[in-house]
Amino acid sequence: MEYIKFNIDEMNQEMVFCEYREIKDGVKGPMITRAFPFELIGEHEPKIAELVAGEITGVFYERRNTTIIQEIQYLDNVTLIDNEDDVAWMEEFVKKACIEEAYDELLKPPSVDQQVEDFIKEFFESEEEEPLEQKDFLAEFFAELEEDDKDSKE
Repeated sequence: MEYIKFNIDEMNQEMVFCEYREIKDGVKGPMITRAFPFELIGEHEPKIAELVAGEITGVFYERRNTTIIQEIQYLDNVTLIDNEDDVAWMEEFVKKACIEEAYDELLKPPSVDQQVEDFIKEFFESEEEEPLEQKDFLAEFFAELEEDDKDSKE
């Protein structure tokens, strides 16, 4: 038996939540949860944006053995998910995210190099400015030394 929960909260938190737990012979396995920023996971799984297209603000799916809750959430009402292909995709996505840890790379904090690059882009680069020219200061230094050396020999 499995417990599977999939939730897109595009309106309030802009997150996608997944939960998975396997239960065998009355023994509960660990609850595995993942939460992804909506925009970030949407870049890797375009189906997520499709599920909340238009006036849809959220999707909620939960299966506990034979108990199933499936909702498409709008601002003013809630309807049932009627597309079985979408339900199958959601279950597969939860397993992929929680069991296979397929998207865990997205949850890692950015490297120091990425943070520095983002900082520079945010505070020092603008679209109007020309990119900074890179100079080889050592080459310039040695060129000046050679020039000085030539001048002193003359």
